[in-house]
Amino acid sequence: MITRKLSTLAKTTGFIFISMSYNSYADGLTDLRDALTSLNGISPISAQLESSYTERRGKKKKQKTTTGFAQVGLTDSEQGLQVLYSNKTLLKSEFETNEKEKDEEVDTPTLNAIDDIEATELRNMLSSAASLLRTINKAKWLSEEDVDFQNRTMRRLHLELPLETVISNKEVREYVDKFSSKYSITIDENGIPLQSKLIFQGKGSAFIFFSLSTSNTNTATYQVVGQRLVNIKRDFTRKQKSTWGLTDSFGAKTLTVLAPIKEHIAKKQQNIVNL
Repeated sequence: MITRKLSTLAKTTGFIFISMSYNSYADGLTDLRDALTSLNGISPISAQLESSYTERRGKKKKQKTTTGFAQVGLTDSEQGLQVLYSNKTLLKSEFETNEKEKDEEVDTPTLNAIDDIEATELRNMLSSAASLLRTINKAKWLSEEDVDFQNRTMRRLHLELPLETVISNKEVREYVDKFSSKYSITIDENGIPLQSKLIFQGKGSAFIFFSLSTSNTNTATYQVVGQRLVNIKRDFTRKQKSTWGLTDSFGAKTLTVLAPIKEHIAKKQQNIVNL
């Protein structure tokens, strides 16, 4: 009789534990999905983007350092995405182009940073909800925990991403031999993402003479602006080892959201009048 009661109790408490674990998992992920679905605003937004990075590559005795730095203005509205390069930036790029003609090895930070700016990435930074939702829909759920984040108790969801979420090119994926990832998203009490972090390692080879191993950490910080989820900062560190030597790089793209477009234009016009 006692044995039967203990067995029943074990089954009951086990069911309760499983239910609690499932509900915790469902709550965090469901809250995140609901928040991302609601943050689909298309109201106009303007921002200043600062892009910078440093890369060191090659053999130890012949290591080369490449840097990138540029600031551009962004506007996303009904007319589409507009990228504004200031005269100062354009003059720098022209100067660096001329210097490159004289010396192919010269560092050209403005040109390098501009080449690293892509329209798709900029749009995803200004409106991050859709791309983040696509990512978690492909992810494998692992766990959820309470964490201290900026002096507040938040929830952190742990997931695992498949290779295709990191490398979209199918032909490139065929050369990857090993891949592992850890992905976490910190959310507030309403499921709104505050920060995500992706750590992944991979090894690959092509033909018989080229091999590559890489270790990457990408961190994204988010902010709600109106009905948009804006990725206000992207940090990355990357270490690669290949047939041609080591590559060590780090950098960031930072968005500073400006006043609403109408207000921003009005301030510019007022400044012109004051001149």
